[in-house]
Amino acid sequence: NCGWGTGGFKATPGSGHVFADLIANDRPNKIAAPYSLDRFQTGLLIDEHGAAGVAH
Repeated sequence: NCGWGTGGFKATPGSGHVFADLIANDRPNKIAAPYSLDRFQTGLLIDEHGAAGVAH
């Protein structure tokens, strides 16, 4: 599962594409931009409750 719980295996190719884009262009990919670490400082957190296959 590539370390991302139940959906990790499916998300791994997409995250690889986005990470490769970051390395190649030295800027965040538009898909990844909302997930920057400054979201914790600014309070712009992302609701991920629907991302898990199990209820928490």
